[in-house]
Amino acid sequence: MKLFPRFFSLLFCLQSFSQTANNSEKIKEYIDTYFHYDREIIHVQFNKNIYINNEDIAFKGYLFSKNNNIPNNNTTNVELVVYNDQQQIIQKQLLFTENGTFKGGIHLNEKFKPGKYNFHFYTNWMNNFKEDDSFNQTVEIISKNNPYVFEANEPNWKTAEISLFPEGGNIIDGIINTVGIKIKDCNKKGLEIINGVILDSKSNEVAHFQTNSMGNGVFYLKADLKEKYTLKINSEKLNISQPLGKIAETGIILSYNNNLAKNNLLVVLKTNEKGLQLYQNKKFILLIEQDGNFMQQEITFNNNKTEQPCFFDKKNLSNGVNTIRVLDEDLNEVTERLVYIENDITPITTLEAKATSNDSIILSGKTEVNKAHLSISILPEKSVCMNKKKSISGTFYLNAYLEKPETNTYPYYDPDNKNRKQDLELLMFNQNKGKFLWENIKSDPPKINYQFEKGVTVSGKVEKELKPNSKNKISLISLKDNLFDEASIDEHNDFKFEHFYAQDSTVLAVQMINEKNSTIFTKIEARVSRDEPRFILGPSFEKITCPALKTTDNVFNFAPPKPEDKAIELEGIAIKNNFKKEILTHKNSMSPVAKAFKIKEGEYRTVLSFLTSNGYNTGINPNDNTVYVRNSRGAYLGDSASSPSVYIDDILAFDFNQLLTLTLDQIDEIYIDQSGSSDVSAVGNGTIKIYMKKGQKSNYFKPKFTTFIVTKGFAQNINYKNSRFENQEEFNYFGTLNWSPDIDLKDDHLDYQIKFPKNNQKEIQVLIEGFSEEGQLISEVKKIHIGGNS
Repeated sequence: MKLFPRFFSLLFCLQSFSQTANNSEKIKEYIDTYFHYDREIIHVQFNKNIYINNEDIAFKGYLFSKNNNIPNNNTTNVELVVYNDQQQIIQKQLLFTENGTFKGGIHLNEKFKPGKYNFHFYTNWMNNFKEDDSFNQTVEIISKNNPYVFEANEPNWKTAEISLFPEGGNIIDGIINTVGIKIKDCNKKGLEIINGVILDSKSNEVAHFQTNSMGNGVFYLKADLKEKYTLKINSEKLNISQPLGKIAETGIILSYNNNLAKNNLLVVLKTNEKGLQLYQNKKFILLIEQDGNFMQQEITFNNNKTEQPCFFDKKNLSNGVNTIRVLDEDLNEVTERLVYIENDITPITTLEAKATSNDSIILSGKTEVNKAHLSISILPEKSVCMNKKKSISGTFYLNAYLEKPETNTYPYYDPDNKNRKQDLELLMFNQNKGKFLWENIKSDPPKINYQFEKGVTVSGKVEKELKPNSKNKISLISLKDNLFDEASIDEHNDFKFEHFYAQDSTVLAVQMINEKNSTIFTKIEARVSRDEPRFILGPSFEKITCPALKTTDNVFNFAPPKPEDKAIELEGIAIKNNFKKEILTHKNSMSPVAKAFKIKEGEYRTVLSFLTSNGYNTGINPNDNTVYVRNSRGAYLGDSASSPSVYIDDILAFDFNQLLTLTLDQIDEIYIDQSGSSDVSAVGNGTIKIYMKKGQKSNYFKPKFTTFIVTKGFAQNINYKNSRFENQEEFNYFGTLNWSPDIDLKDDHLDYQIKFPKNNQKEIQVLIEGFSEEGQLISEVKKIHIGGNS
């Protein structure tokens, strides 16, 4: 957790100097001003990263407050823009966020051509800041009509690029310099080297180095201004030689040791003998900061020593990447380094999977953290769709502070990576600078021009002329969400509902009511409107300068789709059907699962009794003498949550009293769909559509409300379904066993179970992401063996 107040004085410096009060206060003012406003950052977990173009893409998002290190509740609106590999916009969605989380997805179809697609998530509030805290994710969509060529794990050695990162920015004459080295290919994939050397002008080896699988390494060189050095790698896969560059006569080096006992961080300011003379009587300030949390200390070279050490207590530093800066007397930055502080304890997750007698798997999990929101994706053992690259910890604690975010952050947090702390140290070494520039902090604080967005606006105009001082109001009804709201009508006959949750394709109704709550007939225009904020910084997708290497000897061919079973034609048999099929006029307005009734002549019973005999409870509430129609499964008489949508000639009936005297001799057709799939306004509660005989409607009732279908609202939540595969091998490579985006842990309930079909798996891969209400992060990828029957 971050500590407040944000300013701490340094107690453990080996020298004792009084700080220049003026500069100290200026630094505090700069930082407090620049980081005064809370910043939010997004991480999104996808259920996998390769999809067939008839599957469902599913994701769960997490919105975090950087200033408070807890889930962010200020925003409800998250924008998603999907781009193809030509950076053309393919789709946009508005995602509803609650308690710092959101979920969603896309039903893929043949319109999604095979290729890479970039998903960009952001909020309007992020536009207030120069630093990019949006989230980017690239997924691949493939087609079963084309063979799938697997990407090679091997990097593209022919495109190796070497970058050097000396402490302080320069290699300085006469002292031992620590130099970071990064070697990556054109796809930013790290190259692992074990035999790199530094040679002097006489080809003597003066230093050697190696890099890890991320391509990061370090070497130590006592430099001579008169020498010319060469970096050389000579191996089976890479043969390269390049000059090391010019040696500087003097300068300042910023070094640190992050592996001391007693939770101390040692920071050392270094120079050479020439620098010792140059910097005498000059004061520097050593500043360590992350967001609004910082520590500072004055330091000089007045004791004639070329190394000036200071100790910091890491308990006072923020978790994740911190920036160490050296400032001169005019508060200009001399040099900077990044250091990773790891104070938080990662919650422990235990998982166990057992097969059941009915060929299912039960995954039992327990995460030692209270009040947490988790999402879990379960893939087959041999899946090639496993996205091990990004983790929520890497997004919030690492990439949030890097000038150039890492594409692959999970290895730095993988509990099975025994070298992860060393890998983090090397990663920090091989950075030019952090995301937050000192010049911006000094002189260009954020200006708040964009607000936290909450919901959408429903607005419109009534046609009926209002009397002065009228107390008429507009009521807004959402049958699906059981919502009712009221708004006043202004002198121009306009009304507005702000910060309203309205989901795409649902039906809303508006009506005008007087002070006695009686409905007044008038024509009403209504619409959903909102600003669609663009992201000012633009999407920062990783630019691929060369295609990934493919393994031509490792190609997967999908099986052709199985032909549908065809009916066998029987010869010599003639069946005569004398049944006269009823002609249903309005059957296309309902789902195929709906029951259709053509009302015969001579039917005189009431519509309510007809509905009662076809699965609904009907009657009159004794409390207010109003008619109710409810699903027979409902638990409470008149509860609107169990009421179906009732339409009369395609007009939604909010007042069921209209049904009281309606008899079947006035009716042409009735359709009943208890599944609710025929109507987006009340999914799950059922839909009833009544069509009057000609000439009956105008004599029967006149609607006093206006309905409209929501557009430009929040995206509908997808009902995630696994795709069908032609054989077991296809499923093992590309299928999904389970996607569970809504696992919530309570104080007294930290365990959870997920049940799903076994599908011939002996081992499964489980991806877990999430956070707690206190800001603890959970991110793990585990392979779990399937045990015996539970």
